[in-house]
This record gives sequence, C-alpha cells and structure tokens, in this order.
Amino acid sequence: MTLMTRTAMTAVVAAALAAALVMNAANAEPPRTPVAAQSQWPQTMNAVVGHVVVMTLPEAISRVVVGDPKVADYRLISRTELYVLGKSVGTTNFLLWPQSGPPVSLIVKVGADLDPLSESLKSALPHEQDIELKMASGSVVLSGSVADVGAADAALQLAQAYTRQLNRYLASGGGGLSPGGASTGSGSASSQSQVVNLLRIRDAQQVMLDVRIAEVSKSLLDKLGLQVTANGGDIRFASTFLGGGATAALLFSNGNGIRLEAEKQDGLVRILAEPTIVAMSGQEGSFLVGGKVYIPITQSVGTGGTAVTLQEREFGVGLKFVPTVLDSGRISLKVAPEVSEISKESVSTSSPSGTTLLPAFTTRRVSTTVQLLDGQSLVIGGLVRNSTTANRNAFPILGEIPILGALFRSNQFVADLTELVVVVRARLVQATESAPSLPTDSVLPPTRREFFLENRLQGAKPAPASSAGEGHANP
Repeated sequence: MTLMTRTAMTAVVAAALAAALVMNAANAEPPRTPVAAQSQWPQTMNAVVGHVVVMTLPEAISRVVVGDPKVADYRLISRTELYVLGKSVGTTNFLLWPQSGPPVSLIVKVGADLDPLSESLKSALPHEQDIELKMASGSVVLSGSVADVGAADAALQLAQAYTRQLNRYLASGGGGLSPGGASTGSGSASSQSQVVNLLRIRDAQQVMLDVRIAEVSKSLLDKLGLQVTANGGDIRFASTFLGGGATAALLFSNGNGIRLEAEKQDGLVRILAEPTIVAMSGQEGSFLVGGKVYIPITQSVGTGGTAVTLQEREFGVGLKFVPTVLDSGRISLKVAPEVSEISKESVSTSSPSGTTLLPAFTTRRVSTTVQLLDGQSLVIGGLVRNSTTANRNAFPILGEIPILGALFRSNQFVADLTELVVVVRARLVQATESAPSLPTDSVLPPTRREFFLENRLQGAKPAPASSAGEGHANP
C-alpha cells in the first residue's frame, strides 16, 4: 500500500470520528439548574391580622394559589419573594409551583396582634404579672392568676374591648392587597372573636357580713264616747263607735242613765335581728330563719272553670349578699336584708265559694350596693315615722256647744312612732383550727333530782376541776 493511500484512509477515519462526536453533542440534554430539596421549603408560616410578612423562597416559583382568600392574601414581588397579608383569624394554605418539580403546600396560620392588649393590661394592672394571653380557635384566651376579683374583672373588660375593636376591623374587610395579588376580597364578618376567661384568684378571700336590724315602735291610743238613756228609751246623742274599751255607767230610776266609754292603749314593740353569714368573694350567700306560708291563688282554667294553686311565701329573718374584695382591703357589698312577720290583721277575699281570709305580712327590707373597708360599719338604711290621727264624731250644732257639747260627741286620738336602723359590717375572715363555741354548750339537760325536786329546766354547770396541788397549805 502506497503512502498516499494510507493518508487518505486516515483522513476518512478522522472525519467519521468527528461526525460521531457532533451527533452525540446534538443529542445530549442541556445542563440544569440545581433543584432545591423538598425539605428546604417551609411547612408552616405565622401571620398577624393586618400585618404583612415577607417570605424569601428557596427557589423561584411560577404560580401561587391560596386556599381561603378571606383568611390571608398575597403578592408575588419577585420569583423568590412572597408578601403575605393576614386578613382574619384562622388557618389556610398556599400552593407554590416551583419552575421544576411538584407543587409545595405552605400552611399559613393567622392570629391577632395581642401586643396592644398586653400593654393595656400592664398599664391598668401594673401589679398583676401572671396574666397570660394567647389565641385559640379564633378567641382570645386569658389565663394565669390575679390577686382578687376586681383585677379579674378589669382584665376581662380590657380583653372584651380589644375583641370588639378586632371584630369591627374584621367586619370592615381588613383591607386587601392591590390587584397584584390573588384576591382583595373582604374579610370574614361571620367569625367573631370572643374572650375565654381562665383567670384564677390566687388567694380565695372570704367575707363575713354582720347585719343589725333594730326597730322600736311606739303607739298611743285615746278614745272617749258618751251614751245617754232617758225616759226608758235608748237615746244616743253621740256615736258610740268605741269597742273593747272600758265602760263606766251611772244608772237612775226608770231605766235612765249615763254610759261613758273610754279606752287608752300604750304599745311598745322592739325588734332586734342580727344575722351573720360568710361567703367567698364574688359568690352569693343567702340566709333565712323563719318559715313558709302557702297562699291559695284562684286561676281560670278552660271555659268557665277555675283551679286553685298554692303560692309559696317566705317570712322571717333573711339575708342575701354578694361580696367582692377589691384592692387595698376595700370590700364591695351587694346586700339585701329582710325582716318579715305575719301580721295579726288578715286580708279577706270574696269568691263564689265564700269568703277567704289570707295572711298579711309586715316587712322591713333594704337592698343596696355599698363599699367599705375591712372591719368598718355602715348604716345602709333608716326610717323615722311619726304619724298622728285624730277623729271626732259629733251631733251637728249640739256638739259645738261649749262644755255641754262633750255630751254630744266622741273623740279618738291615735299616734304611732317608729324608728328603724339597718347597720352592716364586713370583715375578711379565715378558717381557724380551734372549734368555735356554740350556744348549746352552756345549756345542759337537768338530772331527775334537778327536774323533780329542784324544779329546774336546765342542769347546773359542773364545777371546774381544780389543778393538782391547789387547796393544800404549805407546811
């Protein structure tokens, strides 16, 4: 083989190799940008109502879809920057499509900004450092402990004012993003944030209330009447309406006489009730010593029919109060003492079946709300009543004659004087280890000898035991 032939074959082989390399390069895939791993994408994101959060993505994205645009909105500033706006309290999700690979789900939790409420609590209650705030199911949760009921009520009122402002913001729409985002729809007006109060009182305080109801009532009654009998006939020159009074008669012959009726009554009523009751701060306490009376009430049933039902009415010494311990030892009291009794005068009612006598009640009742310090007393009610009634029944003209006119008229004078005072005293108390003394401790049943021979209804107290060594004289 000649040299020229070898050179030609070498050129052909080189051309074939070059063509193969060009074809392989044409069929090869272009180089790729490295794709971020799925673990590099955030799983959750926290946002605040009315605030914008900027999120930097690990990879460029091409599309975003929001699950609930009423909860959160977005704007895609660049391929790797996402602005998220919280619009209402709740949870939704975003689907992010990277330029390569499957979509990524991002959970967005939107809550309320509790910093303004926290600052308000610190300003209004500087000594309460154990109050905790958090959001749960769209509601503001107050937890922790406070010193007294007043601090708990103040914290609750501040939280309710905050939720009202938050609900007004949510009802107004919350303000969406500009059209660069997915949606600018209004916020959810149907979901209203509420306050869940889980505050505890650190030191449960108990209040003892002493109530004294004192009443003194005086009454004065004077009556005077005259009856004259002449010529055997009963001739009354003056009305003898007096009944139950003392009578003095002067009789003459033939049945003639003068009858004088007069009455004088002086009455004195003294009532003293001192109920005492203990209740925890913020809780109601009630007390009643007395009884119950059932009053029949007639009601119409059907067509022309009637039925009698019994209505319960309590009487006696009663007390209801709600104490609230405030700061600096102040105690707020909502108190309603009452003293009632069955009156001697009854009320009569008529019905087709006859006349029914119903009981009447005499009641002294006070209901008010006051504030006082521990151990202080306060007069919450008082009454001074002075009533005078004078009646005169006379025969016309004859009853006006001087001196002799007393034979032709009758007089009645009634005076009532009532003084009533209601005093309350509140004290902070605690339970004691020692057992208190009871009223029955000083009352002993009598022995047979004391009951039959000594005619005693109560036994004598035993003499105290003398200590060892007493009664012995020193040598």
